[in-house]
Formats: sequence, structure tokens, C-alpha cells
Amino acid sequence: MTATPTQLAPNLYLLPGAVNTGVLVADGRALLFDCCDSVTPERLAGALLASRAALSPGACAPTDGVEAVEMVLCTQHRRPNVAGAYRFAEAGARVVAPGAEQHLFERVDDYWGDWRNRWHLYHAQPGPQVLALPLPVARGVSEGDAIEWRGHAIRVLETPGATDGSVSYLVEAGGKRICFSGDAIYGPGQLLDVYSLQKGFGVISDYHGFLGNRRKLLPSLDKLAGSGADVLVPAHGQPIRELAAAIALLKQRLEALWRNYSATSALNHCFPHLLDDTREDPQRMAPAETRGLPGFVRRVGHTSYAVVSESGAALLVDCWRDGVVETLQEWLSQGTIRSLDGCWVSHYHDDHVDGLGRLTLTFGCPILTDEHMADIIEHPTRYLLPCISPNAAPVARATKDGESWQWREFRLTAFHFPGHSLYHGGLLVEGRGTSVFFAGDSGAPTGLDDYCAGNRNFLGAGRGSRRCLEIWRQHRPEHIVNQHQERSFHFSDEQLDYMEAMLVERERLLAEMLPWPHPDFGTDEHWARAYPYEQEAAAGSTIAIEVHLTNHGPESSEGRVEPVLPEGWRWDTARGDGRLTVPARTDGLATPFCERPDGVARLWLTLPEDIAPGRYVVPLRFTWGRRYLGQFRHAIVVVR
Repeated sequence: MTATPTQLAPNLYLLPGAVNTGVLVADGRALLFDCCDSVTPERLAGALLASRAALSPGACAPTDGVEAVEMVLCTQHRRPNVAGAYRFAEAGARVVAPGAEQHLFERVDDYWGDWRNRWHLYHAQPGPQVLALPLPVARGVSEGDAIEWRGHAIRVLETPGATDGSVSYLVEAGGKRICFSGDAIYGPGQLLDVYSLQKGFGVISDYHGFLGNRRKLLPSLDKLAGSGADVLVPAHGQPIRELAAAIALLKQRLEALWRNYSATSALNHCFPHLLDDTREDPQRMAPAETRGLPGFVRRVGHTSYAVVSESGAALLVDCWRDGVVETLQEWLSQGTIRSLDGCWVSHYHDDHVDGLGRLTLTFGCPILTDEHMADIIEHPTRYLLPCISPNAAPVARATKDGESWQWREFRLTAFHFPGHSLYHGGLLVEGRGTSVFFAGDSGAPTGLDDYCAGNRNFLGAGRGSRRCLEIWRQHRPEHIVNQHQERSFHFSDEQLDYMEAMLVERERLLAEMLPWPHPDFGTDEHWARAYPYEQEAAAGSTIAIEVHLTNHGPESSEGRVEPVLPEGWRWDTARGDGRLTVPARTDGLATPFCERPDGVARLWLTLPEDIAPGRYVVPLRFTWGRRYLGQFRHAIVVVR
């Protein structure tokens, strides 16, 4: 956090941190481009003096330092980029922000108090890195605006992509044009992550929009290439001087990744006109054969199916809404089924679990699900994930990967099936001369349901969708059921091989594009997360917040987590100082059943006796290895 600044021009510096903070100096005053929370007045003044001394020994006097920050220009709303601006704003600095995101600076209580930003999450923008406390904005800017400051004219470029309202700032200093470009680019051919590009397009929500914001990012990159800048300064990464080549390489890699993804996407089946831009691409996989379902499998409603035995007993697979319960009651009254023996749950998404509470109250039947899922079903407030339901339900049995048992005339085998989501199971039903695999949302005749980065789709052999392909190869089910679809499908060996080859290629493409030890750091938004994400507390009480860290990399890494506490809160560092070592290639969960559980740091926090009731956002600052990530994640504490 205390790296030495780089001088970009005689009066323009780059101060490294969680993000690059640009420092333009004139007459002992400063203007900042973005503002990491590691930037203090003392560090700012001292670092600039040290940098000038190194460049010209003996030429600096104490008056050469920065006496005050007068303005902070923000490229976007996200916490790591602007969390350091509060102290300067309180001292009189004017904050300038993208006009399209001004409400995410000033009206943060509206965001955090909106139930839609907590539950049933089908939107990924603006994302969970909104500021914890309001930050007054003196001016909202847009394309073509000019900012005048002490003889410098700074031009605003709208460059959305990493966020919907991102801007860049072009300034001339020392005869050079320097552009502070936010997170539009990380380095030559590279982005910081791809989960920030999750954005709906056409008729779909953000949830289905993997790489969707590339549609905004590509024109932004063209604008930066044509800006006349001599140097691009990204929010993350090193200054870029060969602009045209760096941007051309990134566009080329984005196109290759998009073609790879769309070649085997389930969206080609679910929304057949959505990916028309790659319809004629020779890489696109031909659809699999579809089949009618065997007579013992009956659709109950939307994503819910029932397996009905010869005895009339039924096993429900997922429970969409209360209407499923009402249909089952009708079937019982009509004699279509004689009993309901239980409900297998494929995954935690609201359109598969919203009716579980009423189901258990009405029938008292047990709920079965994969062990990776059980905690989310029983305690959803502990998680922040896409499509999450607030409706908790008791799990009677948490199954292990590969566990088999007899139910009526059928042999059932449960699997951890992490293609659509890490928190996902599959159920193989064998009997009456055939086999049916209930795959939840993991698969379609055209390929893979991996269109939401927030679901945690891991890359690599034995992980994510490649693990699903292994299971299908081994057990060769006659019918694969995606529970949004009325017909089953069956993949040939050639199609299974092709999908795996495309996943191997995707890992290579992402490894080139993402500046991490493993590309999953840039695709898995939840590799660092608070647990519980949300909890209730009483005034004066002491609570624990765990921070779970997935190490996708090939080597162990040191981690450090620090809470940014609301006024009056205390952190008991004697009980846990937030330091930990995380072994290589952990499984994505911190639970004991994992072969390689994630690292866990526990923070003990005490609330003030006189705290007011309310919903408190507690940002968490992360250091990973030698890399400071800033206020990267947060937890929620509700005081009643």
C-alpha cells in the first residue's frame, strides 16, 4: 500500500494502491484521479517529495509537497476506486463523478435499503461495491465536458464497460496527453476481470448476460484509441504507452472469447435469436437430439418435475412456487399420485426453491439436496448470490457426491454437479429399463448453461462444467432433463468431447486476458466473501464475521482482511487479526467435507451500546499476497 509513485509528467504522478491514484500538482495544491483508501494527506505529501528527490537529488524543499487536495475526479462508483475521497471531501475537496452514477455516490442508502438489491438478484449492475456511506458530488460529468483546474483543461470521455456509467479523463501535462481510463483496460490485451461485464442485452436480464457489457466496452476502447492520448493510465495495471496495439489485442481476445462461449451456449436453445451474431460461426455446436420423457416423469410446473413410481408414490424434483404445491394437492385428490415421499433440490435459485416452505408445511415431506447446497437452503441470509431466495427451508438429508440409494423401484444417485453453479447437484434416476438425469439448469441441447459469472463456474479438469461432462460420460443417461424444458436431450460422445475441448480453450483464452495466477480469480466474483453475509446483532453485542477466501492459484498465498468499521465499533484483534495462509487450489467452500477447504479469517467486532437500529454496511479491505485490493467486499449487520 506504500509503493513509490511514478512520475508521468513534471507535475503529474501515479500513486499505486488498490487502484492507481493520479496526482496532478499545481501551486502546492493537488487534483486526484480516483482515490484509493490508502492515500492519506501524509502519504501523498511524503511520497511526492520522495519521488522528486529520487528524480532530482537535492532539488526538493518541504514546500514542494501537496498542501491540500482541491478536487477528486472519479472514473466510476465502486469502493476500491473512490473510498479514499471522504477525508479530502471533508477537508473541502470537490468530488467530480460520472453523472450517470452520481446517485450511487450520494444516495447509497437508497441502494442498500432496496430489497431488490438483496434478494431475487437477476441484475448484476451496478454490483455490490457501492459505497457504504454517502459521498457528496460537486459535479456530475458526461461526454465532452471540460473541467478547468489551475490552468489545466481536462476533457471527459464516457467509457462504459466495467460499469454502466464509467468515464475517463484526458489531461495534458508536460506536453503529453495522459488519459485516466478507469477499468476499461488493465494492460495490453487484458482486463482486470470479466464478471464486471455481466450485463443483459436484448430480451434478457443481467443474469443471462455473460460478457454482455462488451457491447459497451468495445466502443469505449475505440474511443480511447482515438483520443489522441500518449499514455493510458488504467485504474489497475501499469501505464500503457502503445495504445493502439494494447487495445487491438484486447478487442481480438474479447472476440475470440465471445465466439468460444457462444459456440456451446445454452442460450442458443433458450433464446435462439439472441446470439445471431455468431449463428453462422463454424465453431457453433450442432444441437443434441431431443426426446420425449418416459411416462414415470411428469412435469408439475415450470422447473418442477415428479418421478412417479408404480405404487403411486411421487418424488418431487425442485419446488418452484406455491402453485406446485397446489398441483400436487390436486393430483392427490384425483388419485394421480398416492403420496409424496420427498423433494430433491437441484440448486438454490429462487425459481427452483421458492415453494419449499409451503411444501414442507403442507406435506411434511423431507427435503434432500447436495451437501454444497444445504446451508444456502436453510440459511439464505448468509449468502449474496444471483437469484437467491429469502425463503428458508429445512434440509432433512444432505447427500454426498456419488451417493446412491433405493427408492421404490428406482435406483437414485446424487452428484455434486457444478456446471451451472458451484452450489448445484444432479440426480440420476435408473429404473424401468431407462435412466433419467435431472440436471437442474446445467445443460441444454445446444450446450452449457454457464451464462452467469456470479454463479461461480470454475475452470479446469474435474471442476465446473468439465466435471459435469465427466459424469455424463461415465453414466451415459438416456435422458438429460434441464428443468426449464419439456423434452429431454442426449449428448453424443463427439458432442461431449467438443464441449470439453471448448472449455479447455476457454481457460487458455481467459488466462491470457486476466492478470491473475489463475483465470478463475477474474471469473469468480465470490472467491473472497463474507460469511455470514448478513446477520442480526444487538446493541453492545460482540459478533463474528468470517471471511472465506478461495485460492484458485497453483501456490499457497498469504491473505489479510481488515474491517472498515462504522463509528464507535471496535475490532478485537487479539481474538483474530485477519491474517491467514490459504493453500493452493481450494475447493470454493470452507466446509469440513471439502477435500481442500477454503481459508477462513474470523473478525470479532463489538457494537456500541448506544447504536441506533438500522442496516450497517461493513466494508472489508483485502490484501492478497503482495496485492492490495482495497475495500473489495463487505458484510451486512442489521441492528434491531
